[in-house]
Amino acid sequence: MNEQNQSLKKSETRTGWRRHPILFTALACFATGIVVFLATFFSVTVRYRSEIEDYRAHYVRISDKYDVGLIETALGLLDSDSVFDLPDRETLTEAMIEAAITAMGDRYGTFFTDAEYASYSTDLSGSFFGIGVTLQKTEDGNARIVLVHKDSPAEREGLLAGDEIVSVDGVLFSDGYETAFEAIAGEKGSVVEVVYLRGGAEGRASIPRGEVIKQTVVSRIETYGESRIGYVNISGFDGHTYEQCVEAISELEAPEADVDALIFDLRQNGGGLLTEVSKTLAYLLPDGVIAYVDYRSESLSDYTISAEDGYVKSGSSSTLYCEGGHRITLPAAVLVDGNTASAAELFTASLRDWATPDFGSALDVTVVGTTTYGKGTVQTTYALGSGYKLKMTLAHYNPASNVNYDGVGITPDVVRELTEDEAAISVFLRTQENDPQLSAALALLDQKVNP
Repeated sequence: MNEQNQSLKKSETRTGWRRHPILFTALACFATGIVVFLATFFSVTVRYRSEIEDYRAHYVRISDKYDVGLIETALGLLDSDSVFDLPDRETLTEAMIEAAITAMGDRYGTFFTDAEYASYSTDLSGSFFGIGVTLQKTEDGNARIVLVHKDSPAEREGLLAGDEIVSVDGVLFSDGYETAFEAIAGEKGSVVEVVYLRGGAEGRASIPRGEVIKQTVVSRIETYGESRIGYVNISGFDGHTYEQCVEAISELEAPEADVDALIFDLRQNGGGLLTEVSKTLAYLLPDGVIAYVDYRSESLSDYTISAEDGYVKSGSSSTLYCEGGHRITLPAAVLVDGNTASAAELFTASLRDWATPDFGSALDVTVVGTTTYGKGTVQTTYALGSGYKLKMTLAHYNPASNVNYDGVGITPDVVRELTEDEAAISVFLRTQENDPQLSAALALLDQKVNP
């Protein structure tokens, strides 16, 4: 009887819910909502508590670096009471970051806008749009061509080193050098009208602007005494320097060139890409150490750059630079001055290191000129977002001897000064007759070859 009643009760209960399906659904949804709400509440609470802790820790970290309250108070007073207007948010942010870079003493750190960085990276890429000339301002305000880049629009239109450009699209250099210089640049395919002087006679050229591969390596053969000496000027280390250097050295080492020695002219070379100078050195040096890169931060691993069987090894990475490898065997001189910097100093120091007993005197290299600039650091650029990038110094790099020259420079084996007038001549226009440093290097090598 009890069992029957119990069964009935169960039956009656089920029958009751079936009579009110909407109520059942509503109660079920309500219960589910309560569960979801509570789960979400506790989840969000935990997440926000974690974020609050992160913000608190971040505030503590930045407060250790600078006084947030003091900055806020000072800016508030400047904004409310000064007779001058506080800069906009963007300008103020830029100024504060630039001030931090300066205060740290990072001479090579820079805060870029994306547009500024595009110009900077284009320069290092080794190509640009223009007519393909390197200019030097003359005493009368014109622009003397000191180098016409190989296969450039200017070369195709017949311009020569030594020509003086008077005007560009009607803009006179003598009226404003920078304005006229900027007028040379323009859209690819557009035509620029150039008026120039050659031997006192006026000439005109209509030159279509185009892509120019910057010529950072220029070579020739100098005759001195009984010697034929290959001369290689390297003006920078950008994205095309290695291939141009290989081409120049290959031509000078060819049997028909009959070259007895080499000169590498790195005067006025401000440096460039570490990857490019590493490949160039790998091509010139015996297999072995090229450089050491030492980071300050423990989060970054130091590494060694070396050459081995035609490969450049940088830490764990390996890049083929020349099938089977290559090295120079001829005696060489390196010309340097106070503007020989950074990658150019690494080039100089590494060549000289391999000429010392510590490296088996594997090369015969003499450095001629004046003490170099003294930059032995590496910079890296970080994207910050919001249209900005930050270039900062984060490592030292040392030549094969592992002796850093940052802030000191490299003292030549043979010191030769230039007069003010001699130094004013573009390195591209210097000859044995007007360049005592070049003459000293030629004489030294001739003596080695023909004692």
